[in-house]
Amino acid sequence: MSTLPVFRLAPADVSTNRLIDTSERIFAIKDDFKVAETGGRLSLQAPPLVVEMETASGGIWAADESQLFNARLKPTLPSADEAVQLAEKLVLGGNLLPKLPKGMGWGKPVVAGTRMATMTRRKRTQRDLDVQVVFPVMIGELPVVGGGGDFTVVLGHDAHVIGFHGVWREVVDRFESVVTPAQQIEDEYYARFENGPLKIEDVRSHLAYYSAPGSERQEFLYPVQVLSAHARLGDELMPLRVSMLPATEFGPKVVLPEPELPRPSKARAPQNERKERDGRKRRSYATAAATTAVVAQVATAATKPWEAGTSWIGVSGGLSGSKKNAQGFVDQWNADGWIIDFNWGDANAWESDWRRNDDSWVDNADFVFYTGHANMNGWTLAAPDDGSLQFSELGASPGSPGDLWGQNDLEWVTIAACGPLQDELLAAGGGDVLARWDGAFDGLHQLLGYGAITFDNEDEGRKLAKYAREGQTLKDAWFRTAKEIQPATNGAAAPDGPTVWVGVMWASKAGANPINDHAWSHGSVSADPTSPTTLSCMWTVC
Repeated sequence: MSTLPVFRLAPADVSTNRLIDTSERIFAIKDDFKVAETGGRLSLQAPPLVVEMETASGGIWAADESQLFNARLKPTLPSADEAVQLAEKLVLGGNLLPKLPKGMGWGKPVVAGTRMATMTRRKRTQRDLDVQVVFPVMIGELPVVGGGGDFTVVLGHDAHVIGFHGVWREVVDRFESVVTPAQQIEDEYYARFENGPLKIEDVRSHLAYYSAPGSERQEFLYPVQVLSAHARLGDELMPLRVSMLPATEFGPKVVLPEPELPRPSKARAPQNERKERDGRKRRSYATAAATTAVVAQVATAATKPWEAGTSWIGVSGGLSGSKKNAQGFVDQWNADGWIIDFNWGDANAWESDWRRNDDSWVDNADFVFYTGHANMNGWTLAAPDDGSLQFSELGASPGSPGDLWGQNDLEWVTIAACGPLQDELLAAGGGDVLARWDGAFDGLHQLLGYGAITFDNEDEGRKLAKYAREGQTLKDAWFRTAKEIQPATNGAAAPDGPTVWVGVMWASKAGANPINDHAWSHGSVSADPTSPTTLSCMWTVC
């Protein structure tokens, strides 16, 4: 094949009338609703139902917010075969899937859902919270990646529709572009690692088409080479975040950011005047009260400034998107009035910030975001120390040794990489995430991440913080972010695929359950779950 088609896309058809019509077809909403524009989206609300349309693309997000990702539910769900039949009936009868041009079609539906595991007194239980049917677009025999190439139906208790989301931009024209040899693209990918610390192997590539997330305007749907690899770290292989490069002469050139300037050896996180004055961390305001009612009142009455930080592996790990991904996170919180404690990338993203010196860095902040490379056992960082943070370095259980994440100030950590929330419930060989990462919870509320290999991108950090600032729970903000950016499948073998899972792990005890935490000053926040009695994890398919 010497050429591949590039497709010109029409501007989005976005209107209040279209939103109202779509809402009726998904949820049968006919009256008693409000429509407003917020955050670049048209939003129709008929609580607990919400249907939103992206003004940039016409992409749809619909949810029954009383049911979707609700950890309290124990629903009766349809089987996989029944779910496919019901989902097909909905999308065909409601005309919810776009009409695709000649040469494009629908791939085999992917059936997954939302799953939850809980461990109390060493006894583990697990259950499904919903069933999801993903309808992927295929261009010939090539998949579509990038977050904009599939539609998902979510079925809850008694097979009721509790969610729907997807985006597709109308194709109006096409032209041919000369294919770049795959070996040339792989050589370009290899060159990213020539002077870096990672020694890669098992490089693989395949063709796909890139369709951007719904929040972005996109003029052309173009072919890319999807590149995956592993790096050897000691005795184990670390899967790398998937990269994409244009597969033809047409397409935006990927430019790697300039290397980071060396980090000052005596750098110190900005000091919060309130912490210095009071001689204690702000988190104590949510735990010192004597009654649950007062705790809830104090925890929701946040006092700025709060603190955020980010560590990331970019060009040193062959990733072009990490720097902007991390910058989007801190930019959002800076705009919200938070103090940015640190933004360390590549050789400056020291492992010691997360362990030996966590009181000065990671555990000095309220919310920390990492992006780079990970697997089920940990994630890559830079020297000093051994260059990767492993679960075994955090302690054997909550409070043992008890001087890491959450002992000072940290509530929430996001790992935007290829882990570390793999679990046997998701894929063979995934182990037990609740036993593996329990040592991270020394007061930490939530560990957000993935349970599979994921794609490099520039937008997870910004989206996560943006949705959190709008008042969504951190769980919901993270799940929606991942669903809008990552594909539902990655083609990888277990335990890192083939289904792509996003997840959140949390600790809880009587009077302190942070599963529905919001960011500070944007909703309720649980008291600290120190000495937790229960560990839980929830995952949903991307």
